[in-house]
Amino acid sequence: MIIAGLQPETTYSITVAAYTTKGDGVRSRPKLVVTKGSVPNRPTLSVRLMQDNSVVLEWQPPSEAFGRVLGYQLRLGRTDVLPLTTVEFSEHEDHYVVRSLHKGATYAFRLAARNGAGVGVEDVKQLALPEDVPKGYPQILDLPNVTTSSLQFAWQPPVLAERNGVITSYTVSWRQSGAQSSPTEVSTTSSQSSLTLDSLKPDTSYDIKVRAQTNKGPGPYSPAVQYRTMPLDQGRGYLFVIPGGGGAVLGLVHSTCSQMRQITR
Repeated sequence: MIIAGLQPETTYSITVAAYTTKGDGVRSRPKLVVTKGSVPNRPTLSVRLMQDNSVVLEWQPPSEAFGRVLGYQLRLGRTDVLPLTTVEFSEHEDHYVVRSLHKGATYAFRLAARNGAGVGVEDVKQLALPEDVPKGYPQILDLPNVTTSSLQFAWQPPVLAERNGVITSYTVSWRQSGAQSSPTEVSTTSSQSSLTLDSLKPDTSYDIKVRAQTNKGPGPYSPAVQYRTMPLDQGRGYLFVIPGGGGAVLGLVHSTCSQMRQITR
């Protein structure tokens, strides 16, 4: 027999008796049975964005707790960074202030009540913070590929907390070190994180800076990094003749690799 419609975490007394057409028999001794607990329904969560870019979270208890609410569990964080951070609250707390949020990011807030049976159903809210121009600048990597007439270099985007939104493009500013002329600026897409500058002067220093941009505009330039192209003689090859017993050897040597390659004999 299945008895339905019982309350969770509730003690019931059950007795059994046989009966015939003459009437009921003797009842059995009472058997005490405790139903299993059920986790709470979802609480009611509200989210308010303040002027200082903080968020105020407030909540109400669940409509049905199936027992005593022992506390609340909040999981929160950027939707593009996992796992979420977990914060525990007592049953008496009903609000929380989240500070130091990143502009231009979308945050998830997931709140659940907890009773003796466990953590209940979550109420989920999301909040997208307005974008701004980047606060930080890209980091130019110190691994350039340098020739007598070109510079190839790469960079990393600003740190996550200082992007203030989705990076849409980069601008590279460069000029010859010590020059009084305006620098040359080159724009790249957000997916491009390296650039090659061609037609440069040999044995010459160049100052290079990079900045990131969101839909709100460009951020600050990075500190200038100075690279120097190679001297011209380090990019040349030389032909020479070596007399030999069987005839002359015509060879080619490149000063950057100090290797000789036999061409003909």
